[in-house]
Amino acid sequence: MRNVAVIGAQWGDEGKGKVVDVLARHFGCVVRFQGGNNAGHSVQFGGRHFALHLLPSGILEGQNINLIGNGVVVDPCALVAEMTGLEQQGISISADLFKISDRAHLVMPYHRILDQFRDTSPTQRKIGTTGKGIGPTYEWKAARRGLRFCDALARSGFEQRLRIELEQAQRVYSNVSELTTLTVDDVMDQVWPAIERLQPHVIDGVSFLYELNQNKTSILFEGAQATLLDVDFGTYPYVTSSNSCAVGITAGSGVPPRCIHGVIGITKAYTTRVGEGPFPTELTGSTGDALRVRGHEYGTTTGRPRRCGWLDLVALRYACQLNGYDSLAVMKLDVLDECDQIEFCVAYEIDGKTVTQFPASLHHLQKVKPIYESLPGWKTSTNTCKTLEGLPPAAQAYVQAVESFVSCPVDLVSVGPDRSETITRENGLFRRLGVS
Repeated sequence: MRNVAVIGAQWGDEGKGKVVDVLARHFGCVVRFQGGNNAGHSVQFGGRHFALHLLPSGILEGQNINLIGNGVVVDPCALVAEMTGLEQQGISISADLFKISDRAHLVMPYHRILDQFRDTSPTQRKIGTTGKGIGPTYEWKAARRGLRFCDALARSGFEQRLRIELEQAQRVYSNVSELTTLTVDDVMDQVWPAIERLQPHVIDGVSFLYELNQNKTSILFEGAQATLLDVDFGTYPYVTSSNSCAVGITAGSGVPPRCIHGVIGITKAYTTRVGEGPFPTELTGSTGDALRVRGHEYGTTTGRPRRCGWLDLVALRYACQLNGYDSLAVMKLDVLDECDQIEFCVAYEIDGKTVTQFPASLHHLQKVKPIYESLPGWKTSTNTCKTLEGLPPAAQAYVQAVESFVSCPVDLVSVGPDRSETITRENGLFRRLGVS
């Protein structure tokens, strides 16, 4: 299994960054294929904490190549700031090890203005976006109006394209005062120095990945956000603006489907969500507060407190079916160490009927009453456990209940934030990939 993808199974923040960090050294290249700096990955590395937003998590390894694919929308100023921050911490980001697809779209200042206007306007539905301009950039892309890195090879040509796009945006959104007063010079002053800084990293991503596959170089595809935020398959319209499940890999990177050999799903041992939208197992009382505190559940990108709830196995099984996971990683099992009893959702009640499949309709999702089963807690620390068999019996029973319900093996369990606090199953997928 040479090329593998890591895909979140919930609403994001599952711990994908840690899993990619654990895997990265065993791959020649790490690829981000969608999203933007609305995503945030927290990684503990060498006793230090790193928050990554655009850079692939493999950048910390310092040996493999990291590529931002064409499906990612890139705020050049945010990316340069992130690179500078890592370089100040001793992380090398050379053009040999970090590359950007020339087909990746640029997040421009007017995209951010529009995003923030929409999410604060009383006439617009509040989605709970990060205000980073991601949605409007994907809109521009779909409308064939966006600017890409390949458009920014020369200043004069880029400025010409920018003038056309900005004037059109100002005509369409004439009610957004901050946008109508923006000038081309304002935008160029903001973005051009960052674009120039990034130009040495820009390559033909399609040809590059083709050559890697021809040379049998292993590739790790790193998803941002997660399945339930996918624009087609998530809790629409409370979703992101890209395909954040496995179907987005080929379109967002330029590799053919046959070059993806395995998919790993990432889930927390409970469930969290940031922003608006349905959340069937949300706990609004003291139990939810306790999960938030013990799990340090605050957004990497926004700092917003995450909504917390019990594990939703109906939603997790849906993610398994949709992505075709070969293996699951269950993260933050240690957060449940102090629970007397652990509940997990096995079905929904909607209008008095039992439903076992994840609904597409927002109308139905908003009516869901979760049907729970429960297991006793283990009431002891799991932080020092090194094998699945070494977990407390009640913790083993919980992991087995997850596996049985979703029909997918759990081959990794995380019992703490550090790389060393990671358990892999003997003969499981992670061991076969070289993770001990």
